[in-house]
Amino acid sequence: MEAEHRLIETVVEALGGVAAAIDLGQRPDFALLATAVEFLRVYADMLHHGKEETLFFPLLVQRGVPPQGCPIGGLNHEHEQGRALVQALAEQAPAYAQGKPASKEGLLETLRGIQGLYQNHIWKEDAMVFPMADKVLTAADQTELCETFAELDRAIGSETIARLEQFARSLATGAAPAFQPFSKTPVTSER
Repeated sequence: MEAEHRLIETVVEALGGVAAAIDLGQRPDFALLATAVEFLRVYADMLHHGKEETLFFPLLVQRGVPPQGCPIGGLNHEHEQGRALVQALAEQAPAYAQGKPASKEGLLETLRGIQGLYQNHIWKEDAMVFPMADKVLTAADQTELCETFAELDRAIGSETIARLEQFARSLATGAAPAFQPFSKTPVTSER
């Protein structure tokens, strides 16, 4: 799960770069934004959050961690916030591409919201939840989780996961020109 976090962080950081580029008057790479929406919906939400919500968190609850409040209730709430932000990104990027009024401000707010939410969310899980899980889950629990996580991976599809992971890695290395954080074409009018 921590390896998944690193890839999610890479995409989220790239979205922060897109926001910075827009602030400088550059036009974003709309193909990148569309693929980022797919990545966040499928990889971050269906795969990663799916593992947490249907497998990991329920097992923590079985081992005595409260289902409401901190940490599980708060993290589930943040998953919902993330879904709403990704939906907003899916709507605002095309609106900005079409030059709709006030779409620039909405897109910037959403990009920054995604970056802030995911950075904070991942930090909480890495620094608090995963170490706590190591204390409350048995070795057998962890083995069972690995097996059930693999089932969810298979349900989503290895090709889909590999493609989305490659997208994230390409953002980290800059290896794929189609996935550059923004194009060099300046925006000529305020949107």
